[in-house]
Amino acid sequence: MASLVAKKKGHKLYYYVVESARVDGKPRIVHQAYLGTAEKVADLVKDRTAPVPLSATMRDFGLPGALWLAAQQTGVFSLLESLWPQPRSGPSPAHYLLLAAIHRICQPGPKTEVSDWYDRTVLHSLWKIPPERFTSQAFWDAFEQILPEKSSGDDSLEDAQLRLLALWKQKPGVSRRLLAYDTTNFYTYIASTNTRNELAQRGHNKQGRHNLRQVGLSYVLDGESGLSLCHHVYPGDVADAEEFSTALSRITRMLDHNQIARDTVTLVFDKGTAALANTVELAEAGVGWISALPWNLACGRRRKNFWCMAKSISVW
Repeated sequence: MASLVAKKKGHKLYYYVVESARVDGKPRIVHQAYLGTAEKVADLVKDRTAPVPLSATMRDFGLPGALWLAAQQTGVFSLLESLWPQPRSGPSPAHYLLLAAIHRICQPGPKTEVSDWYDRTVLHSLWKIPPERFTSQAFWDAFEQILPEKSSGDDSLEDAQLRLLALWKQKPGVSRRLLAYDTTNFYTYIASTNTRNELAQRGHNKQGRHNLRQVGLSYVLDGESGLSLCHHVYPGDVADAEEFSTALSRITRMLDHNQIARDTVTLVFDKGTAALANTVELAEAGVGWISALPWNLACGRRRKNFWCMAKSISVW
């Protein structure tokens, strides 16, 4: 159903022919044609021979376009493309990874909705890839290609992280001195009878869904720019303090690989990770750190032991 709509911009009214329809049960504008000011509309009525647009195509331009530009300027997309062989035609694994990330930022939802959303964005015009290539099954097949090799132990995603820091460390956007470390978890609806999935396990869920199986995620961000430098996905029944040992080894490997001196870096984390065993590992790793102090470590002998340990560690 078409209608005439006036939109005020500044101190003037501009008129559009708008066609609305229900999309997923909700009213949406599916087509609109710009007519102009009231004077121009009057001229169109007087001059019946004037051409009137019959239809218009809408594209979501702003945020998807900005994210695509950022992926190009930072070198993320070209680096991802270099890690996996390119197909003769159609999207590469780099396209699937980047599109999944952009979709999650712009309009979070299942992979079954990505192709329709992609068709309505500027990415379709820029990539020239048909939307039907981004089905849920296509994402599944693409992500199968980037799984770690069990036989050789090669992990292309970890390699991507190491190479991205090498790419960014000379740029002003990465401080290389202050790193923020944190952990979180995400509950899933994976059935208890599904024994094939080893990551999804029951544990203390931070959203309060303790009855569901969950997956843990630890990550390291640049403390100034917020760029993600390192992450690790781990089973949901692993406690935050226990995960820190694994995460620290990945952090130090990332620093050593990129020739960043450990004693020039300060790691900031919350009190959930500040176990005494972890402070020993931090001292041995030679990384500076700042953390909140758990209450149980602030009393009596435990407080004394904790601060004796902390004195041997370079705290920035």
